[in-house]
Amino acid sequence: MIEIFDSTDKFPLQKIGKFAGVCWNSPIDDEEKNVRRAKDCIVSGHGRVLEYVDIELCISGYSARAIREYYTHIGGSPTRLQESTRYVNCRTFDFFLPPTVAQSDEGEKIYGETMDFIKKQYERLLECGVSREDAANVLPLGMMTKIVDKRNLRNMINLMNQRLCMRAYSEIRALATEIKSTLCAYSDEWKWVCENLFVPKCDVGGFCTEKNSCGRRPKKI
Repeated sequence: MIEIFDSTDKFPLQKIGKFAGVCWNSPIDDEEKNVRRAKDCIVSGHGRVLEYVDIELCISGYSARAIREYYTHIGGSPTRLQESTRYVNCRTFDFFLPPTVAQSDEGEKIYGETMDFIKKQYERLLECGVSREDAANVLPLGMMTKIVDKRNLRNMINLMNQRLCMRAYSEIRALATEIKSTLCAYSDEWKWVCENLFVPKCDVGGFCTEKNSCGRRPKKI
């Protein structure tokens, strides 16, 4: 689940256009002109001004493994807070069920039994007097977690270009898709940003750069 904090800029294009107008010594009190100026900056590839648009989200319902991949997008000035396994009691936890596991009855049975075993062993460690922060070392990467994430628009565009690619891992691709959908509904300006900028990298260049292409776009020769 994605929750947008109200500290997220509601009108990103107006903000981009206003700040760019200052650089060009142009009037910045006309909203429509600011929006047009912002789109000109974006189309022209002037990305520095995108860094002034803040995106602040609460992300939950995704595994620690997916969030760990999400953390790798550290360009600009993103920061985040994560649910603490030091203080939170993890005797029960939800976990991610990968698609290929769900396709197999036997695979899903083994997967579920493994998670149940980890929960029981975690509880046994607590009963032995082991602290939560130390017992947490046995918890799986597939366990669901929760974070507060802050990043700028330029960084988010790069994240989307990478993680909406069909070669990205299915769970983090689902996370990127949900963020895109949620921001798209935040305002009309965000709808334009999402539809035009939050796209797979092959849509940006018109060709695929992956060694093992999904075939969506031709590979660059």
